Amino acid sequence: MRQEGSITAYLCLILTLMLSLIFGSLESVRYAHARVMTSCAMDQGLYSLFARYDQVLLEQYELFFVNGGSDDGSWQPDRLCQEIRETASKVLSPAPADGILRVSPANGQITEEYVSGFCLATDQEGWAFSRQVCEAMKESLTSYGIQQLSQTLMKEEAVTDIQEQQKEAYEDNNIIEVYEEMKESGGESKETESENREETADKEEEQDRKEPDDGEESGEQEEVQVPDHFVNPIEVIRQVMQMGILSLVLPYGKGIPSGTADTTQLASNRELQSGFGIPIPEEEASFVDKLLTSEYVLWKFPCYTNQAGHPGLNCQVEYAIVGKDSDKENLTGVVTQLLVLREAANLLHLMTDQGKRGEMESMSAVIAASIGLPAATGVIMAALAVCWAFAESVLDLRELLDGGKVALIKDASSWQLSLEHLPELLEKGDEYRKDISGGVDYRGYLRILMQKKTMEELTLETMDLVEYNMRTLYGKENFRLDCCVDELSAGMRVEFGKREYQITRNYGYRMET
Repeated sequence: MRQEGSITAYLCLILTLMLSLIFGSLESVRYAHARVMTSCAMDQGLYSLFARYDQVLLEQYELFFVNGGSDDGSWQPDRLCQEIRETASKVLSPAPADGILRVSPANGQITEEYVSGFCLATDQEGWAFSRQVCEAMKESLTSYGIQQLSQTLMKEEAVTDIQEQQKEAYEDNNIIEVYEEMKESGGESKETESENREETADKEEEQDRKEPDDGEESGEQEEVQVPDHFVNPIEVIRQVMQMGILSLVLPYGKGIPSGTADTTQLASNRELQSGFGIPIPEEEASFVDKLLTSEYVLWKFPCYTNQAGHPGLNCQVEYAIVGKDSDKENLTGVVTQLLVLREAANLLHLMTDQGKRGEMESMSAVIAASIGLPAATGVIMAALAVCWAFAESVLDLRELLDGGKVALIKDASSWQLSLEHLPELLEKGDEYRKDISGGVDYRGYLRILMQKKTMEELTLETMDLVEYNMRTLYGKENFRLDCCVDELSAGMRVEFGKREYQITRNYGYRMET
């Protein structure tokens, strides 16, 4: 009996231990289930939130952002938390109709949700915006396309830089002003010069009698004859230079664009909402980054030669370069910059082409004789070269704005305006224009000008254009990029019975996060 009692007690002890182990295992599974459910609920809440990206922004501009603003454009992070909570609650407390989750042994209750950090599209001069733009362009262009475009642009930039340096060296003393001052001072001394000529006339005649008449050189310079009705091309072009730039360079039949916009409330001109709690890499933009951004601007926005035709700004690529409130101001700013580039290219050709230098020497002598300053041919020739380069540049810009191409480096075959036709620039200039196959078109020059801006400036102006079009074209009147979330860090507290669990997760469109 005593032995049977011992066996029974032993079995009870074993059974008790086994039950304790089983119940302990079940409790451990229950806690593990609670942790997994909390993690799944948080992840599902974030996935659901970021799946609600702005579809118009993606379709039109290849950008993934969650709009965290209200209808009036104000920033509302609480709304993001509420969206996460709604999805997470369905995972933690599924309804019977929710499928396999209905067998959950316990339901969790969210006691708190919060945002611990976020990165907005505009943070750090538009870092997230710029990153997404570059990613979209890399996918669109492929590595080979980017390489080819980079090589072309680097070559064009190098050429224009050399041309500008040569132009600065040539015009170091502002030769047109020197010509004007010389002409004014020369005019005052004409009477004195005339008297001196009369005093020496007799001496010269006497010397001529003494010189042999056998055809030997006498050392005298041949007097330059001024043709009847001679028109000084420098004076004509000086008057043309005083005209409005758009009236000079716009092709016949093309009007001045009249679109305007209130840019005071766009991203580059207002105080922006800032994110926090998300580290942003501090890295300098590369040449390729700026190239991709400028290519994105040319891809997504209209310019003068490819206008959208909708109300408001139509010269939007020009806005990215100049940043003014009207199409007219933006186009004026761009063509002024282009005129400088083309003048440099054309002046460099005139300096190196021996045939044209000979033409300018002959014309300078005639001009000098016509104004009574025969010793000033050097200054006059320099002024003539500047005027000729300017007139040629006007024709270049007319061709560009008419959809044609001009040679990046001029040669005799691509030169348009002869010296004798220089005074006819306004009347017959378009007759001499040339569309150069293999040259650079207007959009190509816009690409060059965008490279002269800093990456921060170009990114801000591009964000302005996205905001402007989202508001004016796509019905989002209060759209703001500083309410658009690229990455979010959020957390919540969940109760399962008597236990509480806390979790924080990061999620965003930056795939390495």
